Amino acid sequence: MSEYVIPQELYYTQDHAWIRVEGDTIRIGMTDFMQKLAGEVTFIRIPRANKTLATGATLCSIQSGKWAGKVKVPMNGTVVEGNTELTTNPKILNDDCYGVGWICVMKPDDLTAGLAELMHGEAADRFFTEEHAKHSKPE
Repeated sequence: MSEYVIPQELYYTQDHAWIRVEGDTIRIGMTDFMQKLAGEVTFIRIPRANKTLATGATLCSIQSGKWAGKVKVPMNGTVVEGNTELTTNPKILNDDCYGVGWICVMKPDDLTAGLAELMHGEAADRFFTEEHAKHSKPE
């Protein structure tokens, strides 16, 4: 697992989104594990500001040379800001997925309840260890 950066202070979803709490908002992005699995991102459709989204709805669509997928909304809320830089330069998601490659900022309807549904700490470590085993090629 040392080939993946999995910051301990973040929360995670089963579809490989990360969530950083910033006051009463959350910043959302795609994990290092998923961006490495997907390969170089060539397209991303980001959510627009002021859009209200429900847990499990599509937050964004992402394409790479070998993968197309979606990141789902981690908790009910309203999009405050989408990272418009990604639409013209999607590769920054690969270059710095926990920094300038973030996807959007949301204001959750109920931050505490939303966080309770996400993985954090040891639960996240177990999940990524299992995901690594599932996706790694036998030597």
